[in-house]
Amino acid sequence: MRILYHHRTLADGAEGIHIAAIVGAFRALGHEVRVLGVTPQRHQTGSPTLLQTVRSGLPDAAFEVGAVALNALEYASVARQIGQFKPAFLYSRHARLDIAALAAARRARIPSVLELNSLFTQGAYHEHEPMTLYRLAVRLERRALALATVVVAVSTPLARQAEALVSRPVCVLPNGVDAALFDPRRADPGRIRVQHGLQSRFIVGWTGIIREWHGLDVLLEAVAVVPDAHLLIVGDGPSRTDLERRAAARGIGARLTITGRVAHEEMPDYVGSMDVAVVADERTAIASPMKLLEYMAMERPVVAPRLDNIADLVCDGADGLLFTPGDSVDLASALRRLGGDESLRDRLGHNARAKVEREHTWRRKAEDIIALATEGSARIADVRADKLT
Repeated sequence: MRILYHHRTLADGAEGIHIAAIVGAFRALGHEVRVLGVTPQRHQTGSPTLLQTVRSGLPDAAFEVGAVALNALEYASVARQIGQFKPAFLYSRHARLDIAALAAARRARIPSVLELNSLFTQGAYHEHEPMTLYRLAVRLERRALALATVVVAVSTPLARQAEALVSRPVCVLPNGVDAALFDPRRADPGRIRVQHGLQSRFIVGWTGIIREWHGLDVLLEAVAVVPDAHLLIVGDGPSRTDLERRAAARGIGARLTITGRVAHEEMPDYVGSMDVAVVADERTAIASPMKLLEYMAMERPVVAPRLDNIADLVCDGADGLLFTPGDSVDLASALRRLGGDESLRDRLGHNARAKVEREHTWRRKAEDIIALATEGSARIADVRADKLT
């Protein structure tokens, strides 16, 4: 089967990993994939791309006008690719002000699958990144949802947002993980413990970019009242200095280790070194956190906020523990419970890995997408047949 994959992202962060993983899973299943994007598929982020540089220098309104205008160029490009490549379906990652690829697929009468990681005019995303052309953005977002043959959202609350914006069912398909890369049997966590002098510590771990909205202040407060816990932050970011200052002020500077940036291929060793892995906060309440799935794949007991999108992945008490969002006391209670019960840690970690293998590999996601696209193709064929009769 031929699949045309379209996206408008910079593909330089988690979205780049997601794109590469889905494309790789399609190909591993024996399908031919052609990717249409604004940047190379696996851009390395040591320095900004031209697109990043241009974007940072443009006023928001000018960038939005450019994004709307890009639809004309993309429509022609996608239509040309459909004619040449003759894909069985289009797979498009939703972007703000973006409808061209879906319109081209509708015109060519081939099925399209629209992947939603957020809605840019709704909820937390709009609150944090408001748009100048908001009314136009709402119309285009609704149009994108209407044009797609199948719409898939990465979480239940995001699916509800989409269904409220346009009257149609939306499938829930959370993110996946590379269970072969994130395999506890292949990792070397001892190397990380030795490297950072943490051999005998009870390690509470977190991975990601250190930013103020990731709830690390809550995690720091929780660790501060769990005397045996050492906080391992795998990553770097603009709020690092502030986090280190807070830890020193709280008297736990010696119980904080920040590794700096780590290549994704090395992450299994770091996650494997953790006794407990934490998602401290999820400000959007609609995302499907890839770090959480990586923790679970590495057979780590996870602790995460009690939110509907998290509940898509974690069953409280079965394959992880959930705490009241923003409540450092409740988080500390979960950490103490796990710190004092190795058998509970082992049980939760084992169940988490089993769930990933059963439900959340990228291969499984690709299989689900193929099934949805095939069903969409059958619906299009039925409509054509009805018109002929």
